[in-house]
Amino acid sequence: MEAWQRPEGYWLDKCRAYPDSPGWSEQEQKQVDALREHERDLAAQIVTHTFWSEMSGPERTAARDKLKHAFEEDTALEE
Repeated sequence: MEAWQRPEGYWLDKCRAYPDSPGWSEQEQKQVDALREHERDLAAQIVTHTFWSEMSGPERTAARDKLKHAFEEDTALEE
């Protein structure tokens, strides 16, 4: 990203300048690409799993919603 400056009065009362971003190295870009591909593969496995065909419409929707928030529930139990 190119350098930019936040004008005074925009979020804060002070001006703030940001330098040019060096960007990602070739190795970092490859890692990001690999992680994104892995994420797509996992998402496809979850969405197309046979488990979802065993439920009716409303049950399926409720189960998918619960799955989206499963991590939040696990974290709440640990506290």
